[in-house]
Amino acid sequence: MKIYFDGCSWTKGEELENKKEERFSKLVCDKLGAEEVNLARCGGSNDRIIRNLMIEYDITKYDMAVIQMTFPARTEYFYERETDRGWSAITGRTKYYTPEEYKKDENWVRVNPKSNYHKWLYKGKLTSLNKTVDRLSEKFLDHSTFWTDYYKNVMNEKYFDTKENIHMQTIRNHCKVNNVPLVLTSINKWTKQTFDLLLDKSSLPVHAYGHPTKEGHRMIADRIVGMVS
Repeated sequence: MKIYFDGCSWTKGEELENKKEERFSKLVCDKLGAEEVNLARCGGSNDRIIRNLMIEYDITKYDMAVIQMTFPARTEYFYERETDRGWSAITGRTKYYTPEEYKKDENWVRVNPKSNYHKWLYKGKLTSLNKTVDRLSEKFLDHSTFWTDYYKNVMNEKYFDTKENIHMQTIRNHCKVNNVPLVLTSINKWTKQTFDLLLDKSSLPVHAYGHPTKEGHRMIADRIVGMVS
């Protein structure tokens, strides 16, 4: 049995002392006697999750999928560079990549606005957060002016809600037509969609930067195993 996992830093196991042994994907596989394939990336987007699912990997080679969607405002774009400044090189986390994974991600650049952007967006663009949002440009290594304008003046809640719905249905339908059982989760607490499991840090023990602790990952694993057993 082989299980396909994808998501962002929550699924990757960010802030854990021993990611590969303590993250919920490993715990789920240990309990089910399965092989773990964890494709998650810190700061990854739902666009990346769809790219992996539809283009980079063959879901029919897996017996089950556990996919954790993230904040819909995140995205990525392809930029073929002459220098080694692709997705993985930018993050400084190349040691967590296999050669195959590095090749699939190296020219895809993540676009990930500051965490308070989502609060600003979904809470009616509160003026108390404007200073934080004005610093959006700090997050973008390339095309900073473009992305800052995109997030502040072009995009809106309706667009991201619609995009999230499209991504959710794409994931569900792709797994369904390929007869791969799916557990679909999300960390977006503002979502209007219905997921199998909503991962809310208010109900889990978390580290300083908001990622689940070792115990938090155990709790998530127990919930997933309970759903599929």
